[in-house]
Order: sequence, then structure tokens, then C-alpha cells
Amino acid sequence: MKHRKPTPAWQKLGLRVSKKLAVGATALATVFGGLAVASVSAQASTDRNSYADTVGNPTFEAARKKYGLTKEMKNGAILHAWMWSFNTITEHMDEIAEAGYTSIQTEPMSKIKVNDANGKKFTENWYYVYQPTNTSIGNFVVGSEDDLKAMTVAAHAHGIRIIVDVVANHFTADWNAIDSDWQKSEYFHARNSCSGSGGDNIDYSNRWQVTHCHLLGLWDLNTANPEVANRMHDFLKTAVNDGVDGFRFDAGKHVELPNEFDGSQYWTTILQNGSQYQYGEVLQGDSGLDYKAYANLYAKYGEGGGGATASDYGKTIRSALWSKNLNAGNLMSLRNGGVNDDQLVTWVESHDNYANSDKESTYLTNDQIRFGWAVVGARAGGAPLFFNRPKASGGNQPQFAEASQLGDAGDDMWKDTAVAAVNHFRNAMDGEAEYLRNCGSEQNNNSCLMVERYKTDNNAGNDGVSIANMGGDQNLAGTPTKLDDGTYTDQVNGGTITVSNGKITSGTAKGDAVSVYFNTSVKESVSATVSKKFSSNTIKVTLNASNATNLTYSLSNGKNGSFVDGDSLTIGGDMEIGDSVTLTVKGTGAESGEALEFTATYTKVEVQANTIYATKPSGWSKMYAYVYTGDGATAKNNAAWPGVEMTAMAAADSCAKAGTYKYEVPDLGEGTYRVIFSNGNGSQMPGASQPGFEFSGKVSWDGSSASLTAITCTATPPVIKTADITFSATADLKTGETLYAVGDWGQGKGKTWTRAGGVKLAKNGNAYTGTTTMTKGQAITARLIKVDANGKTTWDEIGDVKATADKTKTVDLKWTNAVENTVDITINAAADLKTGETLYAVGDWGQGKGKTWTRAGGVKLARYGNAYTGTTKVGKGNAITFRLIKVDANGKTTWDSAKDRKSKADKTKALGVSWTSGKVNEDGTIPDDSAISISGKGVADGKLSIQKGNLAELYVIGTQDATPSDAVWWSDGAAVAVSGTGTVYGVQTGTAKVNVKVGNQTATITITIK
Repeated sequence: MKHRKPTPAWQKLGLRVSKKLAVGATALATVFGGLAVASVSAQASTDRNSYADTVGNPTFEAARKKYGLTKEMKNGAILHAWMWSFNTITEHMDEIAEAGYTSIQTEPMSKIKVNDANGKKFTENWYYVYQPTNTSIGNFVVGSEDDLKAMTVAAHAHGIRIIVDVVANHFTADWNAIDSDWQKSEYFHARNSCSGSGGDNIDYSNRWQVTHCHLLGLWDLNTANPEVANRMHDFLKTAVNDGVDGFRFDAGKHVELPNEFDGSQYWTTILQNGSQYQYGEVLQGDSGLDYKAYANLYAKYGEGGGGATASDYGKTIRSALWSKNLNAGNLMSLRNGGVNDDQLVTWVESHDNYANSDKESTYLTNDQIRFGWAVVGARAGGAPLFFNRPKASGGNQPQFAEASQLGDAGDDMWKDTAVAAVNHFRNAMDGEAEYLRNCGSEQNNNSCLMVERYKTDNNAGNDGVSIANMGGDQNLAGTPTKLDDGTYTDQVNGGTITVSNGKITSGTAKGDAVSVYFNTSVKESVSATVSKKFSSNTIKVTLNASNATNLTYSLSNGKNGSFVDGDSLTIGGDMEIGDSVTLTVKGTGAESGEALEFTATYTKVEVQANTIYATKPSGWSKMYAYVYTGDGATAKNNAAWPGVEMTAMAAADSCAKAGTYKYEVPDLGEGTYRVIFSNGNGSQMPGASQPGFEFSGKVSWDGSSASLTAITCTATPPVIKTADITFSATADLKTGETLYAVGDWGQGKGKTWTRAGGVKLAKNGNAYTGTTTMTKGQAITARLIKVDANGKTTWDEIGDVKATADKTKTVDLKWTNAVENTVDITINAAADLKTGETLYAVGDWGQGKGKTWTRAGGVKLARYGNAYTGTTKVGKGNAITFRLIKVDANGKTTWDSAKDRKSKADKTKALGVSWTSGKVNEDGTIPDDSAISISGKGVADGKLSIQKGNLAELYVIGTQDATPSDAVWWSDGAAVAVSGTGTVYGVQTGTAKVNVKVGNQTATITITIK
């Protein structure tokens, strides 16, 4: 934070899958993102323990081991998803896991100042996310609190943990932008306590000034104020309950230590938040800075450790990269400031190194970043953080090319083959010793560094070496090594090295490349071209599988089939601009027998943005365009040299006249696009050994100039004759009921207004959806019907919905409004009834005149398990007040002497109550504990069916509370995850048993995921 550009003068599912693990519900809450919602101005309502809910959870552990990620966050690689939104991270979770990252670090989640004029550009805009205006979750960069929860769900399903960046030292410099409930002078240090504009003049050798002055003019929090500490603590606690596993504290050294000045308890208050890993941005180098005390303080309060940033080692690495001097002796020490190496967060570059105006690391190339990561990422010590740069930026390109915007993923270096190989190497070598040496029999090649990881046990399976070679090809024969005897495979370039008796006997470190030699286990996977946007009429999607059988694919537009590795699909021909289609690829592990699945979404966007118009130079018989991006390992092109032959336009359009040569450039991914024109036979522009002309968008070339000219024109999109219409409906269905959209949209004789000619709607999130293809322009008249298990049809009483199939779109339908305005309230009661007695819940929940506080307007509770249960519909938002009554065979009513129970019909839910009297048998004896059971919406005969990706809430019948605090929930199968409070999540298709234990009693339910 120290060098960041100042602002102007005036920003739940904890899983249980094994009954061997007996952790109470208070220790459970979220592995798949917390479902508890709590105000950040008050203590969060549940106490999630991140460590227990992840590495203490067999289901999370199964996911973590599937991707080979490290058990402890302090030992694994961190992806700094800089300026990615929570939703963007969620969309890339498969790839992040496949790339071997143990953790993901997000941007700050606080509400921030919005500068509408800046939009989402990076330049002079990125730093506002580090300038909070309050302690609520959500801002225009990262998204909402619900987005955060969804991201943690996805992360934990992949065995990944989430670190959120937190700004706990200061708020924005704009007092008027700070929320009113934070605008209290006692919450901030006085402006006039320090010199400079806004009290921002800091002497970094003076600890009082470092911790009390206003960094860059930003309002500095009075961290000695207990109320400030408590509010920040609750903010972090809420995030942990939402599924967050760790925190990075921005400008950490600007907050005083507990033993400094007034004995502030800020750190000791806010660090006790339930997360498992916390570290601070504590930049080394200040005189008087107790770096060790900060690192130890952060590590103290997390079961998974923590520490501080190894900024000095980052400088050392960058210096070595600039000079190409990878001397092992110079790079051995991590410059740990007196703490343990596993208390460090290491990096090649941080966001401040890259993004600040001094551009400390901005000019590093992708190759240099790879070489640096081959060292930093392979070391035994430190948690290496990989900073993701914005697209097409840095190196020999602008610092912020604005090829991506705030909220987007950056360039693809984070998943580069060499970077991912180093991550997997690190994970495989977790806990092994290390040795650094330079390459060659004399170990004197300082442009080539080897990071060996080993365990001397005569087993080559747990040894390996990462090599950064900034020079030419290096023969490794004769190089001493700590590796056990055996043959090791380069996971980046192919090839092997052989080790015998403490020396490498054969093999080569490829020149100007990273090599990662270790032996991997058999990997089972299915995949496809990753989610992307495309602007051509169609896109080719490649399907891949490794060590997998039973391979199938399905598209959300209804197309499906089987495939073999390398098959491709062509999609998009029936899509319009703005349409998306989701691909799901499935298979079975050839050895493990486990279900494999991969999903991706493809969205059609505006007609191809990059189009070249050119005049053929005189003397050329043909005209070719060779288009490429990147360099080295990142280079991509439109075709092998000389590229693609351009075609002359038969007719003029708004962009060029007839006879002009035109080429629509395919999507080559991120990067700067360049073109070289040639006749395919020796003549070219620019000349040999010269880089191509840079371009973006629609451009023209006059056949002789040394540059291209941007042009503004329109193009005619292809004519689409059909439209996909998705019916999306909201309705409450009973068990066994199915929802259809029926009507007339040109289906043909005998198919209008019939179920056979209608569209079956399946549960999709909070709605029911189904898609059909219609002739473009077709009139649509539709209505909903429900069909029960016996075939009985109920028609929706609301009028027909009319629309036109003018384009691919969604037509919204909903069952009668009365259904939409009510929620189901289930009352579960524990009571002892004598023969002939009946139990009711009576009260006032808006039933209407004559029905409040009467048996006729109440809910009759029927025996289920060892409790009594009944359900009624209540107007959404109504207050609920009720009490239990017993009615005997003669009609005599006995009222429960307990106080009225109160609640609110804010959602479909269960309310647990108990009769005030103790449990007794009719003969006066005390009964043994009777059986408990599981219930919830949709549960019937001990079974429940939900869609993949959906949630359902379960509760316990037979206890005083429907969600008892001592309940232990777990799932026996990978298809279902369950939280410590009984919320289940459909992970994958299949069946699993979900169990709950309360005291000595256990209940089980079978859940099917569709």
C-alpha cells in the first residue's frame, strides 16, 4: 500500500460426510459458503470454524485430494485474482483447480466509492477498491454478498479455499462518501495530528506516524477505539460465515501492535474471526518495524497459520530476472525477517509492484514471470502468490491496455502450462526437503537454477526438480543431485532425466524455458474448450477426456450425444447475439470409477470486432494475412505462414468498396493482435524480421503505408430463421407433480394445447425452465399446467401469456398470484398426548376475521416420528404469533402455559416448539428417548429429490428445536453435501444418504440428485 497512487484531495455449506467426525453444529457452518446472514453491525449469528469445515471435513478433503492441492494453506500456491469479480472467479473454478492453486485471493469486499465517469476501466480507477466507505459486503468490482457465498460454494466443491483482501487500516479520503453510521470523529485519527495535506506526511522511521497519520490522505481508522475494533471484527466474522477461509490485511504495518502506544487491542479483537489463515501486507525495510511481531501475531490466531509478505525476497527475485543471474547462493535465503519460512507469502510481483506509478515490476515479460515462478513456486518455504495481470498488459505492452475491465479475468499466465506444472510440482512435494544449485557438472551456470525437492527413501515418486534456464540448452549429465535414483519426466516440455548414485546421468534443461521434472499419478478428467464469448457465426468446441469412459455431452439447447477424446462440436449457428448455451461433459474414471463432470458456457457477442480491409499492392498476385498474438510459448496465429488468403469483396459495404480485400480475424484470445501482409511468395509488409502491424477493431491498409487506419462502419449479421424460446415459470409443486407450458406456437395439428406438444419444465434454481425452437416471428400463446403422479391435469387460472418469437429469448410465466405471495410454514411440536387428545397450533398469522386464535383457523398437528407436525400457507412477510392447544375427545381445550411464540413468514421454513410440561407417560413414568426423524419441504417416506446445484433445508423431528445446536449432520455419498444446520446441496447426479445424530439418536434420509 505504501506506494499506491493517492486519491484526489477531495472504497454456509459446512460439509459432513462421515459419522466418524463428531463436530457440533457450531463448529460446522460452511465449506460450500455460509448460508447464515448476519448484520455486520452486530455479532454474526453462527460461529463457523473454517479449518474444521474444510480440512476437518471428509467431503472437502476428497475434493482437495482429487485436484492434489496442499492440506495447509500456508504450503500451497495462491492465485491473486486481481480485480476479478466473485462471479468471474466462480466461472473459472474448474480451471483454477486444474491449475493447482490451493487458495484464491480476492479483492476487498467492502462497499467503496463509485466514480461513474470512470466506468470499469483500470487507469486511475483500480485503487478505489482499496478505499472503503463502510463495513458492508459488496461493491461494483467484486459483486454482492450473495455472489461471495456462491463463490465459496464453488471453491469448496473443488477443494479450494478463499482469502479475501481486507482494508482494516483506513477508509476513503472523501469524508462525504463514508456511510453516515461511520461518520463519527472518534472512529478516525485526527487530521491535524500529522503534517501535510490531510495529515499524510509520514516519516517511516517514526512508528507513531506510521500508525496514526493518514496514509495517502485516506481517513485513518482510530484502531485503539474498541467500537471500531468490534465493528471490524463482526465484518470479518460475517465473511467467514459466508464461507471465507482467510484474510490478507492491506497496509498491515500501519496498524499498531498490541504492545505499542496505548496498548491497542485491535489486532487481538479482529483476528479472532474463525478463519484458518491470515497474513498482512507488512513491507520490509522500515527502521523500527517489528516485522517478526506482525508475522507471529497473524499466525497466532489461525489453525492453519499465517504471517507476512516477503517483499525483500520479491525484490531479490526480480533483480535476478533482470540480470539473468540466478546464482543459487544469492537466491537461497527467503529474507524471512527472523520468522519461519512457512510464515511468509512470497511472490515474483505483487499488485503494488505492478500497478503503482513507479512500475517496479510492470516491464517484466511473461517469460521472466515464468522463470521467477519456477523458483518462487517450487520452494519449500512460503505460500507463493501468483499475481494475475490485466489482459494484454505489461511487459512491452501498456501497463493498462484496457483490453479487460474491472471485474474481468486478466491474462492467461496464471494457467500457463509451465506455471501450472510448478504448482502441481509444489503440491506433490509438500513437506519434502529442498536444495538449490546451479546447473551443470560444475554447478557454475548462473543462468540456470535447479530447485530440487526430495526425500531420501529410494523412491523417485516423491522427488523432483524445477529448473529455470534463462540461457541455452544445458546438458545436465554429471550434475550432482539429491534426487533418488530413477527416471523423471519433464511435465512442461516432455523428455526425461535419469539419476543414478547422486548424479544426473542423462537429460537436458531446455534453453530459455522452464522444465519441471517429476512423476505424476494417473489423472482422470473430462473437459472441453473453456467458457468464452465468440463473435463469429459459429464456434468449434473441442471435447477432451483422459483415462475416462462412458463419455457423453449435453447442451442446454437440448442437443446431446457421446464422444471420444478430441471430438469437436460446432455450435452457434442457431444463436443470436446475446444468447448463451451451456455444455456439460460427463464421464467415468477408468480406474477409480468416479463420476467426472465439466461445464462451460459460450456466449455469442457482436459481429467479429477485428476485421481487416486491405488494398492489394501492385505486382502481387495474391493477398495473405498472417495474424498473430504474443510471443514464445504464448504465441498464437490464425494459420501457419503465410497465414490466410484474403478474398476480394464482390460488392461494396459500408466499410469498403468492391474489390477491396477483406479478412474477418478469428478469436485468438488475449493479447496484442498483429498482422503481416504478403503475396505468399517472398514479398511482405512489414519486412522480414519486423513485427507485424498492431491493430484492434476494424482497420484498413492502403497497400503501402507502414501502419493501419482505424475505420468506423457497420456490418450485416447473418440471418437467423429460428429462435430458441425458453419458458421460465415460478410455481409451487407438490410431490409427484410436473409442470408444463402448453399452447399454440405453430407446433402443428394435434400438438397445440396438449402436453405432448408442450414443453416440460424442469427445476432450475428458483424457477422451472424448458426450451423449444420456433420459427422466427411465430406468435406464441401459452399457459401453465400441472400434472400429478396419476396423470390428473390442473390448468393455471391466470390468463394466457402472449409473445412473439422475434429472437431467442425467455418468456416468463407464473402460476396464480396467490401462490407467489405465500410461503409454507411448518410447525414441529414436541408434546405428550393422552389417548383421544389432538394437538393444534393456533394464533394470528393473517388468517382473517373469525379464524385467529381458533381451532378452525389453526393448524392440526399430526404425529410424525416422535413429534407432531403440520404445515400452513402464510402471506409472505406476515408476522406470526401462535401457541399450542390440546383438545381431548370431549372437545375440552387445554392451552399451553408457555408464552406466545413469535416469528415472521419471510420464507418457507420450519418452527420448532415444545409443550411446557415435561415428557411423561400416561402412567406417570419417565419415557426413554424416542426416535428422531428428518423432515423438510418435499420429504416423503424418508426420501427427497432435488436438482443438481439446488439447496434444500432439512430439520429434525422429535427434538424441542427443529435445528438443535448439538446435531451432527453428515452425508454418506459424494452426490450430496450437508451443512451443520441441515442445509443440503446437490453436488452431482446420484443418490446419497444424509444422516443426523442428536444425543444418542440417529436418523437417515435418502436424497436423489437429478
